[in-house]
Amino acid sequence: MHTRADQVRGGGIKQFFRNSRSFVLGAGIGSGMTARAAERAGADFVLALNAGRFRAMGGSSPASILPIRNTNEFVAGFGRTEILPSTKLPVFFGACTFDPQLDIDRFLDRIIRWGFSGVTNFPSVIHIDDYRRSLLENSGLGYEREIDLLVKAAKRGLMTIAYTRTQSEARRMVEAGAEAICINFNLNRGVESGCDPSISLSELAARTSAVARVAQSIDRNAICLLGGGPITKPDELLDICRETGIQGFIGGSSLDRVPLEMSVLEVTSGFKTIHVLREKVDLLERQLQLSGFRHGVIAQSSIMKRVLEAAKRLAANPNPVLVWGEAGSGKRRVASLVHAFSDRKHVKAVLFNCRSGPAMDTIGALFGAERDENRRRQLSLLESASDTAILLLHVDQLSRDGQERLADYIETGSYTPLNGASVARSSARIIATATVARGAGLESVLSPRLLASFAGLDIELPALPNRLEDLPQLIQHFTMEAKGDSNAQMLAIEKSAFLALAGHHWPGNLRELRQIVNQLVTLKDTHIVADVLKPLLNAALPTRPTAAFSEREWIIDGLKRNRLHRGKTARSLGLSRKTLYNKIKKLRILE
Repeated sequence: MHTRADQVRGGGIKQFFRNSRSFVLGAGIGSGMTARAAERAGADFVLALNAGRFRAMGGSSPASILPIRNTNEFVAGFGRTEILPSTKLPVFFGACTFDPQLDIDRFLDRIIRWGFSGVTNFPSVIHIDDYRRSLLENSGLGYEREIDLLVKAAKRGLMTIAYTRTQSEARRMVEAGAEAICINFNLNRGVESGCDPSISLSELAARTSAVARVAQSIDRNAICLLGGGPITKPDELLDICRETGIQGFIGGSSLDRVPLEMSVLEVTSGFKTIHVLREKVDLLERQLQLSGFRHGVIAQSSIMKRVLEAAKRLAANPNPVLVWGEAGSGKRRVASLVHAFSDRKHVKAVLFNCRSGPAMDTIGALFGAERDENRRRQLSLLESASDTAILLLHVDQLSRDGQERLADYIETGSYTPLNGASVARSSARIIATATVARGAGLESVLSPRLLASFAGLDIELPALPNRLEDLPQLIQHFTMEAKGDSNAQMLAIEKSAFLALAGHHWPGNLRELRQIVNQLVTLKDTHIVADVLKPLLNAALPTRPTAAFSEREWIIDGLKRNRLHRGKTARSLGLSRKTLYNKIKKLRILE
Protein backbone atom coordinates (compact mmCIF):
# COMPACT_ATOMS: atom_id res chain seq x y z
CA MET A 1 0.00 0.00 0.00
CA HIS A 2 1.36 3.41 -1.00
CA THR A 3 1.51 6.10 1.62
CA ARG A 4 0.84 9.74 0.95
CA ALA A 5 4.58 10.34 1.23
CA ASP A 6 5.21 7.81 -1.57
CA GLN A 7 2.59 9.45 -3.78
CA VAL A 8 4.18 12.90 -3.60
CA ARG A 9 7.82 11.75 -3.96
CA GLY A 10 9.27 13.34 -7.05
CA GLY A 11 6.28 15.55 -7.75
CA GLY A 12 7.74 18.60 -6.05
CA ILE A 13 6.29 20.80 -3.37
CA LYS A 14 3.96 22.62 -5.79
CA GLN A 15 2.40 19.36 -6.96
CA PHE A 16 1.93 18.37 -3.32
CA PHE A 17 0.14 21.62 -2.58
CA ARG A 18 -2.09 21.25 -5.64
CA ASN A 19 -3.17 17.83 -4.35
CA SER A 20 -3.83 19.20 -0.85
CA ARG A 21 -6.48 21.50 0.52
CA SER A 22 -6.44 25.21 -0.23
CA PHE A 23 -4.80 25.80 3.17
CA VAL A 24 -2.20 23.36 4.48
CA LEU A 25 -0.93 22.67 7.97
CA GLY A 26 2.54 21.42 8.84
CA ALA A 27 3.68 20.24 12.27
CA GLY A 28 7.26 20.88 13.38
CA ILE A 29 7.68 18.06 15.89
CA GLY A 30 10.18 15.82 17.68
CA SER A 31 8.40 12.58 18.63
CA GLY A 32 6.42 9.73 17.10
CA MET A 33 3.50 10.28 19.46
CA THR A 34 3.08 13.86 18.23
CA ALA A 35 3.36 12.66 14.61
CA ARG A 36 0.49 10.18 15.10
CA ALA A 37 -1.66 12.81 16.79
CA ALA A 38 -0.93 15.38 14.07
CA GLU A 39 -1.91 12.92 11.32
CA ARG A 40 -5.17 11.97 13.07
CA ALA A 41 -5.98 15.65 13.52
CA GLY A 42 -5.59 16.36 9.79
CA ALA A 43 -2.07 17.76 9.36
CA ASP A 44 -0.78 17.67 5.78
CA PHE A 45 2.91 17.06 6.54
CA VAL A 46 5.34 16.95 9.44
CA LEU A 47 8.85 18.28 9.94
CA ALA A 48 11.35 16.38 12.08
CA LEU A 49 13.09 19.26 13.86
CA ASN A 50 15.62 19.26 16.67
CA ALA A 51 13.62 22.09 18.29
CA GLY A 52 10.62 19.77 18.54
CA ARG A 53 12.72 17.14 20.29
CA PHE A 54 14.15 19.66 22.74
CA ARG A 55 10.62 20.80 23.58
CA ALA A 56 9.57 17.19 24.19
CA MET A 57 12.56 16.83 26.53
CA GLY A 58 11.44 19.83 28.58
CA GLY A 59 13.71 22.36 26.91
CA SER A 60 12.82 25.18 24.56
CA SER A 61 13.10 26.05 20.89
CA PRO A 62 16.17 28.33 21.29
CA ALA A 63 18.16 25.22 22.29
CA SER A 64 18.03 24.22 18.62
CA ILE A 65 20.80 26.68 17.69
CA LEU A 66 23.12 25.81 20.58
CA PRO A 67 26.02 23.34 20.10
CA ILE A 68 24.43 20.81 22.45
CA ARG A 69 24.35 17.85 20.04
CA ASN A 70 25.28 16.89 16.51
CA THR A 71 22.04 18.26 15.11
CA ASN A 72 21.80 16.15 11.95
CA GLU A 73 22.59 12.87 13.73
CA PHE A 74 20.19 13.89 16.51
CA VAL A 75 17.31 14.45 14.04
CA ALA A 76 18.18 11.30 12.09
CA GLY A 77 17.95 9.27 15.32
CA PHE A 78 14.41 10.15 16.40
CA GLY A 79 13.22 10.89 12.86
CA ARG A 80 14.06 7.38 11.58
CA THR A 81 13.09 5.37 14.67
CA GLU A 82 10.00 7.29 15.80
CA ILE A 83 8.50 9.70 13.29
CA LEU A 84 8.83 7.83 9.98
CA PRO A 85 7.30 4.58 11.37
CA SER A 86 4.48 6.54 13.06
CA THR A 87 2.96 8.40 10.11
CA LYS A 88 2.08 8.05 6.44
CA LEU A 89 2.38 11.81 5.95
CA PRO A 90 5.35 13.32 4.10
CA VAL A 91 8.19 13.93 6.59
CA PHE A 92 10.68 16.77 6.08
CA PHE A 93 14.16 16.44 7.54
CA GLY A 94 15.32 19.53 9.44
CA ALA A 95 18.94 19.75 8.25
CA CYS A 96 21.63 22.02 9.71
CA THR A 97 24.53 23.30 7.58
CA PHE A 98 26.64 24.84 10.38
CA ASP A 99 29.04 21.86 10.42
CA PRO A 100 32.02 22.65 8.10
CA GLN A 101 32.71 18.90 7.72
CA LEU A 102 29.20 18.18 6.39
CA ASP A 103 29.22 16.76 2.85
CA ILE A 104 25.83 18.00 1.64
CA ASP A 105 25.64 15.66 -1.38
CA ARG A 106 26.39 12.50 0.60
CA PHE A 107 24.08 13.54 3.43
CA LEU A 108 21.15 14.17 1.04
CA ASP A 109 21.66 10.70 -0.43
CA ARG A 110 21.38 9.27 3.11
CA ILE A 111 18.17 11.25 3.74
CA ILE A 112 16.61 9.74 0.61
CA ARG A 113 17.63 6.20 1.63
CA TRP A 114 16.11 6.69 5.07
CA GLY A 115 12.74 7.48 3.48
CA PHE A 116 12.24 11.20 4.11
CA SER A 117 10.10 13.06 1.57
CA GLY A 118 11.65 16.48 1.89
CA VAL A 119 14.25 18.74 3.46
CA THR A 120 14.12 22.10 5.21
CA ASN A 121 16.91 24.39 6.45
CA PHE A 122 16.34 24.16 10.20
CA PRO A 123 17.94 25.34 12.38
CA SER A 124 18.93 28.27 10.22
CA VAL A 125 21.28 31.20 10.57
CA ILE A 126 18.16 33.39 10.47
CA HIS A 127 17.57 32.31 14.07
CA ILE A 128 21.00 33.52 15.25
CA ASP A 129 21.93 37.02 16.43
CA ASP A 130 23.64 39.30 13.92
CA TYR A 131 27.16 39.04 15.41
CA ARG A 132 27.35 35.24 15.49
CA ARG A 133 25.63 35.02 12.14
CA SER A 134 28.27 37.25 10.58
CA LEU A 135 30.95 34.85 11.84
CA LEU A 136 29.22 31.93 10.13
CA GLU A 137 28.63 33.93 6.95
CA ASN A 138 32.31 34.91 6.79
CA SER A 139 33.27 31.25 7.25
CA GLY A 140 31.12 30.11 4.32
CA LEU A 141 28.60 28.45 6.65
CA GLY A 142 25.82 31.01 6.31
CA TYR A 143 22.60 31.35 4.39
CA GLU A 144 24.18 30.70 0.98
CA ARG A 145 25.10 27.19 2.19
CA GLU A 146 21.47 26.61 3.20
CA ILE A 147 20.35 27.71 -0.26
CA ASP A 148 22.80 25.22 -1.75
CA LEU A 149 21.33 22.48 0.46
CA LEU A 150 17.79 23.07 -0.78
CA VAL A 151 18.78 23.47 -4.45
CA LYS A 152 20.62 20.14 -4.39
CA ALA A 153 17.74 18.48 -2.51
CA ALA A 154 15.22 19.64 -5.13
CA LYS A 155 17.41 18.25 -7.94
CA ARG A 156 17.26 14.86 -6.20
CA GLY A 157 13.45 14.89 -6.21
CA LEU A 158 13.02 15.89 -2.57
CA MET A 159 10.40 18.46 -1.63
CA THR A 160 11.88 21.58 -0.04
CA ILE A 161 10.62 24.33 2.24
CA ALA A 162 12.95 27.29 2.81
CA TYR A 163 12.94 29.07 6.17
CA THR A 164 13.21 32.83 5.65
CA ARG A 165 12.89 35.85 7.89
CA THR A 166 13.51 38.95 5.83
CA GLN A 167 12.57 40.20 2.37
CA SER A 168 16.20 39.83 1.29
CA GLU A 169 16.32 36.18 2.36
CA ALA A 170 13.04 35.44 0.61
CA ARG A 171 14.34 37.06 -2.57
CA ARG A 172 17.57 35.02 -2.50
CA MET A 173 15.72 31.75 -1.92
CA VAL A 174 13.12 32.27 -4.65
CA GLU A 175 15.71 33.51 -7.16
CA ALA A 176 17.64 30.28 -6.46
CA GLY A 177 14.53 28.27 -7.36
CA ALA A 178 12.84 27.67 -3.99
CA GLU A 179 9.18 26.92 -4.61
CA ALA A 180 7.97 27.21 -1.01
CA ILE A 181 9.13 29.46 1.81
CA CYS A 182 8.28 29.46 5.50
CA ILE A 183 8.25 32.99 6.91
CA ASN A 184 9.47 32.63 10.49
CA PHE A 185 10.33 35.41 12.95
CA ASN A 186 11.36 33.13 15.83
CA LEU A 187 8.94 34.74 18.29
CA ASN A 188 7.34 32.16 20.57
CA ARG A 189 4.94 33.12 23.32
CA GLY A 190 5.88 31.85 26.79
CA VAL A 191 3.05 29.86 28.34
CA GLU A 192 4.26 29.84 31.93
CA SER A 193 4.90 33.54 32.27
CA GLY A 194 1.97 34.62 30.18
CA CYS A 195 4.14 37.44 28.84
CA ASP A 196 3.17 39.26 25.71
CA PRO A 197 5.21 38.54 22.56
CA SER A 198 7.69 41.14 21.40
CA ILE A 199 5.60 41.64 18.27
CA SER A 200 1.86 42.21 17.96
CA LEU A 201 -0.32 40.18 15.63
CA SER A 202 -0.94 43.25 13.50
CA GLU A 203 2.81 43.82 13.11
CA LEU A 204 3.28 40.12 12.38
CA ALA A 205 0.68 40.39 9.61
CA ALA A 206 2.37 43.46 8.13
CA ARG A 207 5.85 41.91 8.14
CA THR A 208 4.55 38.61 6.74
CA SER A 209 2.75 40.40 3.90
CA ALA A 210 5.90 42.33 3.03
CA VAL A 211 8.02 39.16 2.77
CA ALA A 212 5.32 37.30 0.81
CA ARG A 213 4.98 40.16 -1.69
CA VAL A 214 8.69 40.08 -2.43
CA ALA A 215 8.66 36.31 -2.95
CA GLN A 216 5.65 36.39 -5.25
CA SER A 217 6.96 39.39 -7.19
CA ILE A 218 9.78 37.10 -8.35
CA ASP A 219 7.64 33.97 -8.79
CA ARG A 220 3.90 34.61 -8.59
CA ASN A 221 3.37 30.90 -7.92
CA ALA A 222 5.71 30.84 -4.95
CA ILE A 223 4.10 29.16 -1.95
CA CYS A 224 4.22 31.26 1.23
CA LEU A 225 3.74 29.65 4.63
CA LEU A 226 3.83 31.21 8.09
CA GLY A 227 5.94 29.51 10.73
CA GLY A 228 5.18 29.64 14.45
CA GLY A 229 5.62 33.08 15.90
CA PRO A 230 3.27 34.46 18.56
CA ILE A 231 0.30 32.50 17.19
CA THR A 232 -1.09 29.99 19.69
CA LYS A 233 -4.80 29.94 18.78
CA PRO A 234 -6.72 29.18 15.55
CA ASP A 235 -8.60 32.50 15.65
CA GLU A 236 -5.27 34.36 15.72
CA LEU A 237 -4.15 32.42 12.64
CA LEU A 238 -7.47 33.19 10.91
CA ASP A 239 -6.93 36.92 11.38
CA ILE A 240 -3.40 36.66 9.95
CA CYS A 241 -4.62 34.64 6.97
CA ARG A 242 -7.27 37.22 6.13
CA GLU A 243 -4.69 40.00 6.07
CA THR A 244 -1.78 38.24 4.36
CA GLY A 245 -3.22 35.56 2.07
CA ILE A 246 -0.66 32.96 3.19
CA GLN A 247 -1.28 29.43 1.97
CA GLY A 248 -0.41 27.45 5.09
CA PHE A 249 0.95 27.36 8.62
CA ILE A 250 3.77 25.41 10.24
CA GLY A 251 3.22 25.12 13.97
CA GLY A 252 5.87 24.20 16.49
CA SER A 253 5.33 25.21 20.09
CA SER A 254 1.70 26.04 19.35
CA LEU A 255 1.06 22.42 18.31
CA ASP A 256 3.12 20.41 20.80
CA ARG A 257 4.50 22.34 23.78
CA VAL A 258 1.61 24.76 24.44
CA PRO A 259 -1.18 22.13 24.19
CA LEU A 260 0.85 19.66 26.27
CA GLU A 261 1.63 22.12 29.04
CA MET A 262 -1.90 23.47 29.13
CA SER A 263 -3.40 19.95 29.10
CA VAL A 264 -1.19 18.75 31.96
CA LEU A 265 -1.98 21.90 33.92
CA GLU A 266 -5.72 21.71 33.34
CA VAL A 267 -6.08 17.95 33.82
CA THR A 268 -3.99 17.92 36.99
CA SER A 269 -5.90 20.88 38.39
CA GLY A 270 -9.12 19.17 37.39
CA PHE A 271 -8.29 16.04 39.35
CA LYS A 272 -7.39 18.17 42.38
CA THR A 273 -10.57 20.27 42.24
CA ILE A 274 -13.03 18.02 40.43
CA HIS A 275 -16.07 19.46 42.17
CA VAL A 276 -15.13 23.02 41.19
CA LEU A 277 -14.41 21.89 37.62
CA ARG A 278 -17.79 20.16 37.40
CA GLU A 279 -19.59 23.29 38.53
CA LYS A 280 -17.72 25.40 35.98
CA VAL A 281 -18.50 22.96 33.17
CA ASP A 282 -22.18 22.85 34.12
CA LEU A 283 -22.33 26.65 34.23
CA LEU A 284 -20.56 26.95 30.86
CA GLU A 285 -22.92 24.46 29.25
CA ARG A 286 -25.92 26.37 30.57
CA GLN A 287 -24.54 29.68 29.34
CA LEU A 288 -23.75 28.28 25.90
CA GLN A 289 -27.20 26.75 25.68
CA LEU A 290 -28.98 29.88 26.82
CA SER A 291 -26.98 32.18 24.58
CA GLY A 292 -27.92 30.23 21.47
CA PHE A 293 -24.37 28.93 21.06
CA ARG A 294 -25.37 26.13 18.74
CA HIS A 295 -25.00 27.86 15.37
CA GLY A 296 -26.36 31.07 16.87
CA VAL A 297 -29.92 29.74 16.99
CA ILE A 298 -31.96 28.76 20.07
CA ALA A 299 -33.24 25.27 19.33
CA GLN A 300 -34.53 23.42 22.36
CA SER A 301 -37.86 22.58 20.74
CA SER A 302 -38.15 19.65 18.38
CA ILE A 303 -39.57 21.86 15.63
CA MET A 304 -36.51 24.16 15.70
CA LYS A 305 -34.16 21.21 15.81
CA ARG A 306 -35.75 20.07 12.56
CA VAL A 307 -35.14 23.55 11.14
CA LEU A 308 -31.43 23.22 11.97
CA GLU A 309 -31.24 19.80 10.35
CA ALA A 310 -32.95 21.15 7.23
CA ALA A 311 -30.47 24.05 7.09
CA LYS A 312 -27.52 21.63 7.28
CA ARG A 313 -29.01 19.35 4.63
CA LEU A 314 -29.81 22.13 2.14
CA ALA A 315 -26.45 23.83 2.70
CA ALA A 316 -24.59 20.79 1.42
CA ASN A 317 -25.30 21.54 -2.26
CA PRO A 318 -25.40 24.72 -4.40
CA ASN A 319 -29.17 24.67 -4.96
CA PRO A 320 -31.25 27.76 -4.11
CA VAL A 321 -32.90 27.86 -0.69
CA LEU A 322 -35.99 29.71 0.52
CA VAL A 323 -36.49 30.49 4.21
CA TRP A 324 -40.04 31.62 4.95
CA GLY A 325 -42.23 32.41 7.90
CA GLU A 326 -43.94 35.21 9.75
CA ALA A 327 -42.44 38.63 10.30
CA GLY A 328 -39.87 38.58 13.09
CA SER A 329 -39.46 34.80 13.14
CA GLY A 330 -35.69 34.84 12.49
CA LYS A 331 -35.58 34.23 8.74
CA ARG A 332 -32.45 36.28 8.11
CA ARG A 333 -30.52 34.43 10.85
CA VAL A 334 -31.43 31.02 9.41
CA ALA A 335 -30.66 32.17 5.84
CA SER A 336 -27.20 33.25 7.03
CA LEU A 337 -26.91 29.91 8.78
CA VAL A 338 -27.42 28.03 5.49
CA HIS A 339 -24.50 29.97 4.00
CA ALA A 340 -22.38 29.34 7.13
CA PHE A 341 -22.92 25.58 6.70
CA SER A 342 -22.03 25.63 2.98
CA ASP A 343 -18.69 25.17 1.22
CA ARG A 344 -18.79 28.88 0.28
CA LYS A 345 -18.71 30.02 3.91
CA HIS A 346 -15.18 31.42 3.56
CA VAL A 347 -16.47 34.17 1.24
CA LYS A 348 -18.87 36.59 2.89
CA ALA A 349 -22.40 36.45 1.51
CA VAL A 350 -23.89 39.53 -0.15
CA LEU A 351 -27.05 40.97 1.39
CA PHE A 352 -29.73 42.43 -0.85
CA ASN A 353 -33.02 43.85 0.41
CA CYS A 354 -35.83 43.41 -2.09
CA ARG A 355 -38.00 46.19 -0.66
CA SER A 356 -40.23 47.69 -3.31
CA GLY A 357 -38.84 50.65 -5.24
CA PRO A 358 -37.87 51.85 -8.73
CA ALA A 359 -36.89 49.05 -11.14
CA MET A 360 -33.40 50.50 -11.55
CA ASP A 361 -32.81 50.27 -7.79
CA THR A 362 -34.12 46.72 -7.44
CA ILE A 363 -33.98 44.79 -10.71
CA GLY A 364 -31.08 46.92 -11.95
CA ALA A 365 -29.06 46.31 -8.80
CA LEU A 366 -29.70 42.56 -8.81
CA PHE A 367 -29.43 41.83 -12.54
CA GLY A 368 -27.45 44.84 -13.72
CA ALA A 369 -28.35 47.41 -16.34
CA GLU A 370 -26.86 48.25 -19.72
CA ARG A 371 -25.47 51.69 -20.44
CA ASP A 372 -27.74 54.33 -21.98
CA GLU A 373 -27.54 58.06 -22.57
CA ASN A 374 -28.36 58.83 -18.95
CA ARG A 375 -26.55 56.09 -17.03
CA ARG A 376 -23.32 54.16 -17.06
CA ARG A 377 -23.42 50.38 -17.15
CA GLN A 378 -24.50 49.04 -13.75
CA LEU A 379 -22.71 45.92 -12.48
CA SER A 380 -25.10 43.22 -11.26
CA LEU A 381 -24.91 41.57 -7.85
CA LEU A 382 -25.09 38.23 -9.63
CA GLU A 383 -21.85 39.08 -11.40
CA SER A 384 -19.99 40.45 -8.36
CA ALA A 385 -21.11 37.60 -6.08
CA SER A 386 -20.43 34.74 -8.49
CA ASP A 387 -18.20 32.90 -5.98
CA THR A 388 -20.47 33.27 -2.95
CA ALA A 389 -24.17 33.53 -2.06
CA ILE A 390 -26.70 36.35 -2.29
CA LEU A 391 -29.06 36.60 0.66
CA LEU A 392 -32.24 38.00 -0.90
CA LEU A 393 -34.23 39.43 1.98
CA HIS A 394 -38.01 39.85 1.45
CA VAL A 395 -38.02 38.25 -2.00
CA ASP A 396 -41.83 38.35 -1.76
CA GLN A 397 -41.60 42.15 -2.18
CA LEU A 398 -39.71 41.82 -5.47
CA SER A 399 -41.84 42.91 -8.41
CA ARG A 400 -43.44 40.26 -10.63
CA ASP A 401 -40.94 41.07 -13.35
CA GLY A 402 -38.12 40.65 -10.84
CA GLN A 403 -39.54 37.35 -9.61
CA GLU A 404 -39.79 36.05 -13.16
CA ARG A 405 -36.21 37.10 -13.90
CA LEU A 406 -35.08 35.38 -10.69
CA ALA A 407 -36.94 32.20 -11.69
CA ASP A 408 -35.16 32.30 -15.06
CA TYR A 409 -31.77 32.61 -13.36
CA ILE A 410 -32.46 29.75 -10.94
CA GLU A 411 -33.56 27.50 -13.81
CA THR A 412 -30.82 28.34 -16.32
CA GLY A 413 -27.96 30.01 -14.41
CA SER A 414 -28.18 32.92 -16.85
CA TYR A 415 -29.84 36.35 -16.81
CA THR A 416 -30.37 39.40 -18.97
CA PRO A 417 -29.45 42.86 -17.61
CA LEU A 418 -32.10 45.54 -17.52
CA ASN A 419 -32.46 47.29 -20.90
CA GLY A 420 -30.06 44.74 -22.38
CA ALA A 421 -30.20 41.95 -24.93
CA SER A 422 -27.05 39.94 -24.18
CA VAL A 423 -27.21 36.99 -21.79
CA ALA A 424 -24.81 36.76 -18.86
CA ARG A 425 -24.04 33.81 -16.59
CA SER A 426 -23.25 33.53 -12.89
CA SER A 427 -22.70 30.83 -10.28
CA ALA A 428 -23.92 32.95 -7.35
CA ARG A 429 -26.08 30.94 -5.00
CA ILE A 430 -29.52 32.30 -4.10
CA ILE A 431 -30.67 32.08 -0.47
CA ALA A 432 -33.92 33.99 -0.14
CA THR A 433 -36.37 34.89 2.62
CA ALA A 434 -40.09 35.53 2.31
CA THR A 435 -42.60 36.85 4.83
CA VAL A 436 -45.89 34.99 4.97
CA ALA A 437 -48.82 35.94 7.19
CA ARG A 438 -49.98 33.48 9.83
CA GLY A 439 -52.25 30.89 8.29
CA ALA A 440 -51.28 31.77 4.69
CA GLY A 441 -49.08 29.91 2.22
CA LEU A 442 -46.21 30.76 -0.10
CA GLU A 443 -48.52 30.85 -3.07
CA SER A 444 -49.97 34.07 -1.64
CA VAL A 445 -46.70 36.00 -2.03
CA LEU A 446 -44.62 34.33 -4.79
CA SER A 447 -45.24 33.87 -8.49
CA PRO A 448 -45.97 30.24 -9.51
CA ARG A 449 -42.70 29.91 -11.45
CA LEU A 450 -40.54 31.24 -8.63
CA LEU A 451 -42.40 29.11 -6.12
CA ALA A 452 -41.76 26.03 -8.26
CA SER A 453 -38.03 26.89 -8.33
CA PHE A 454 -37.87 26.41 -4.56
CA ALA A 455 -39.92 23.20 -4.47
CA GLY A 456 -38.40 20.90 -1.85
CA LEU A 457 -35.69 23.49 -1.13
CA ASP A 458 -37.50 25.60 1.45
CA ILE A 459 -37.37 25.93 5.23
CA GLU A 460 -40.48 26.99 7.10
CA LEU A 461 -39.81 28.80 10.37
CA PRO A 462 -42.39 28.28 13.12
CA ALA A 463 -44.19 31.16 14.78
CA LEU A 464 -43.22 31.74 18.40
CA PRO A 465 -46.47 30.27 19.80
CA ASN A 466 -45.53 26.99 18.08
CA ARG A 467 -42.14 26.76 19.79
CA LEU A 468 -42.95 27.65 23.39
CA GLU A 469 -40.34 25.15 24.63
CA ASP A 470 -37.76 27.71 23.48
CA LEU A 471 -39.35 30.58 25.40
CA PRO A 472 -37.25 30.39 28.63
CA GLN A 473 -33.98 30.11 26.67
CA LEU A 474 -35.00 32.92 24.31
CA ILE A 475 -35.76 35.20 27.25
CA GLN A 476 -32.39 34.40 28.80
CA HIS A 477 -30.63 34.95 25.47
CA PHE A 478 -32.26 38.33 24.86
CA THR A 479 -31.51 39.33 28.47
CA MET A 480 -27.79 38.67 28.02
CA GLU A 481 -27.91 40.35 24.62
CA ALA A 482 -29.56 43.47 26.09
CA LYS A 483 -27.10 43.68 28.99
CA GLY A 484 -24.09 42.81 26.85
CA ASP A 485 -22.82 40.40 29.49
CA SER A 486 -23.14 36.59 29.48
CA ASN A 487 -22.68 36.63 33.26
CA ALA A 488 -25.42 39.21 33.87
CA GLN A 489 -28.16 38.45 36.37
CA MET A 490 -31.04 36.72 34.66
CA LEU A 491 -34.67 37.74 34.90
CA ALA A 492 -36.64 35.83 37.52
CA ILE A 493 -40.05 35.29 35.94
CA GLU A 494 -42.83 34.09 38.23
CA LYS A 495 -45.25 31.42 37.14
CA SER A 496 -48.07 33.91 36.59
CA ALA A 497 -45.86 36.08 34.38
CA PHE A 498 -44.62 33.10 32.41
CA LEU A 499 -48.21 31.95 31.84
CA ALA A 500 -48.99 35.41 30.47
CA LEU A 501 -46.04 35.18 28.09
CA ALA A 502 -46.96 31.66 26.99
CA GLY A 503 -50.55 32.69 26.37
CA HIS A 504 -49.69 35.76 24.30
CA HIS A 505 -50.45 35.69 20.58
CA TRP A 506 -46.97 37.04 19.59
CA PRO A 507 -47.82 38.69 16.25
CA GLY A 508 -44.26 40.07 16.11
CA ASN A 509 -42.65 36.76 17.13
CA LEU A 510 -38.97 36.98 18.18
CA ARG A 511 -38.75 40.67 17.36
CA GLU A 512 -41.62 41.44 19.70
CA LEU A 513 -40.18 39.22 22.44
CA ARG A 514 -36.83 40.99 22.18
CA GLN A 515 -38.52 44.38 22.56
CA ILE A 516 -40.35 43.24 25.68
CA VAL A 517 -37.18 41.80 27.22
CA ASN A 518 -35.32 45.03 26.42
CA GLN A 519 -37.94 46.87 28.48
CA LEU A 520 -37.83 44.36 31.33
CA VAL A 521 -34.06 44.60 31.80
CA THR A 522 -34.38 48.35 32.43
CA LEU A 523 -36.47 47.69 35.54
CA LYS A 524 -34.76 47.88 38.91
CA ASP A 525 -36.47 44.71 40.10
CA THR A 526 -35.53 41.66 38.03
CA HIS A 527 -38.29 39.63 39.72
CA ILE A 528 -41.03 39.74 37.07
CA VAL A 529 -44.70 39.18 37.94
CA ALA A 530 -47.78 39.24 35.74
CA ASP A 531 -48.74 42.80 36.74
CA VAL A 532 -45.41 44.04 35.39
CA LEU A 533 -45.95 42.34 32.04
CA LYS A 534 -49.56 43.37 31.43
CA PRO A 535 -48.78 46.98 30.40
CA LEU A 536 -46.14 45.68 27.98
CA LEU A 537 -48.26 43.10 26.22
CA ASN A 538 -50.78 44.39 23.72
CA ALA A 539 -54.13 43.89 25.45
CA ALA A 540 -56.01 44.27 22.17
CA LEU A 541 -54.42 41.18 20.71
CA PRO A 542 -56.18 37.88 21.36
CA THR A 543 -54.65 35.78 24.10
CA ARG A 544 -55.39 32.26 25.08
CA PRO A 545 -58.43 32.15 27.39
CA THR A 546 -57.44 31.49 30.97
CA ALA A 547 -60.05 28.78 31.29
CA ALA A 548 -58.65 27.00 28.25
CA PHE A 549 -55.09 27.36 29.49
CA SER A 550 -55.19 26.43 33.14
CA GLU A 551 -52.08 25.58 35.09
CA ARG A 552 -52.91 21.86 34.90
CA GLU A 553 -53.39 21.93 31.13
CA TRP A 554 -50.27 24.07 30.75
CA ILE A 555 -48.17 21.42 32.49
CA ILE A 556 -49.89 18.56 30.60
CA ASP A 557 -49.16 20.37 27.31
CA GLY A 558 -45.50 20.68 28.33
CA LEU A 559 -45.27 16.99 29.24
CA LYS A 560 -46.77 16.02 25.87
CA ARG A 561 -44.34 18.20 23.95
CA ASN A 562 -41.40 16.66 25.83
CA ARG A 563 -42.72 13.07 25.69
CA LEU A 564 -43.21 12.91 29.48
CA HIS A 565 -39.53 13.67 30.14
CA ARG A 566 -39.79 15.60 33.41
CA GLY A 567 -36.37 17.21 33.31
CA LYS A 568 -36.91 18.62 29.80
CA THR A 569 -40.45 19.64 30.70
CA ALA A 570 -39.24 21.55 33.75
CA ARG A 571 -36.67 23.44 31.67
CA SER A 572 -39.16 24.24 28.92
CA LEU A 573 -41.69 25.60 31.45
CA GLY A 574 -39.13 27.58 33.39
CA LEU A 575 -39.60 25.55 36.57
CA SER A 576 -37.25 23.62 38.79
CA ARG A 577 -37.63 19.83 38.80
CA LYS A 578 -38.79 19.83 42.42
CA THR A 579 -41.46 22.44 41.69
CA LEU A 580 -42.67 20.48 38.67
CA TYR A 581 -42.86 17.23 40.67
CA ASN A 582 -44.83 18.94 43.42
CA LYS A 583 -47.29 20.42 40.92
CA ILE A 584 -47.74 17.09 39.14
CA LYS A 585 -48.55 15.48 42.49
CA LYS A 586 -50.78 18.34 43.69
CA LEU A 587 -52.76 18.54 40.44
CA ARG A 588 -52.92 14.73 40.17
CA ILE A 589 -51.76 14.88 36.57
CA LEU A 590 -50.30 11.37 36.19
CA GLU A 591 -52.90 9.52 38.24
